[in-house]
Amino acid sequence: MKRLLCLALLCAGIAAAQKPTPLILDTDIGDDIDDALALALVLQSPEVDLRLITTVSGDVESRGRLVWKELGVYGRQDIPLATGGSTPQSRQGFPNHAAQFKILRPEDQPPDAASRNAVTAIAQTLNSSAGKITILALGPLTNIAAALKLDPAVKDKIERIVLMGGAYFRRKAEYDISQDPSAADAVFHSGVPITAVGLDVTEFFRLESQYVEEIRDAHTPGAQFLSQLIELWQEGDQGKLPVLYDPVAVGATLKPSLVQTMSGTVEVETHDPTFLGVTRFTQAAGEEKGPVEVARGVNATEFLPLFMERLTASPRGK
Repeated sequence: MKRLLCLALLCAGIAAAQKPTPLILDTDIGDDIDDALALALVLQSPEVDLRLITTVSGDVESRGRLVWKELGVYGRQDIPLATGGSTPQSRQGFPNHAAQFKILRPEDQPPDAASRNAVTAIAQTLNSSAGKITILALGPLTNIAAALKLDPAVKDKIERIVLMGGAYFRRKAEYDISQDPSAADAVFHSGVPITAVGLDVTEFFRLESQYVEEIRDAHTPGAQFLSQLIELWQEGDQGKLPVLYDPVAVGATLKPSLVQTMSGTVEVETHDPTFLGVTRFTQAAGEEKGPVEVARGVNATEFLPLFMERLTASPRGK
């Protein structure tokens, strides 16, 4: 009897360890190509249970349509969508902003429910969950900050926020943070545990041409769709190769051991126009732990094979 009880407890422990992580994904898909690649990696990963996708910044409707089309390719149009808000800063500087939207057709229209407010949807999804949910933020933090302001109690329903944004070991304003510095500062001071994956580690992960060709040569619907998006994004310049900013943050969500971090606090410059959006990281002293874990390294030899295997595989579906 004792052996049976131990076996039952062991099996329960294994099942708990394998239980997918509930996830909300917030994205500004449609500018750089990395958001579409990141979404594909999430959809192809059994480690997560994607509860909601929200769009943020600029043309949020077209972003939603692009998400909906990609969900269709992967057989996941069961996932709820919601439409977020614009950011206070200009969206200039992304000449390829509309390029990926050229893949859209008139029939690529998400259901009416996808037009609901992203901030409300985030709060409702968190509040209706029996357990805590992880938020993966792959764009400006406008929606996340607004949800925390709308209902401050929801922070207790957030397991952690994993974000791609910032630069923590040099004085440089990263694009997404600089689009809404006040929102970023509010999120960093929210008290929610944060894993920040910045330019310091992501900008070195360029998808070299042989891997782009491998995706193109994979005879799966997902890989073919992504190959088309990459080609649109390149706009005839095949030497222009994707940088895996957002997919690295997905990797940190799937397997935290992929990323080595340092603990501390982060301040965001919100006033000085010269350094607007600059993130200042202060490491915690001694054995103390800060609310923010900042990535300082990534296990490339483990991450890239995982990324390529999943993006070239057949869609997992539900």
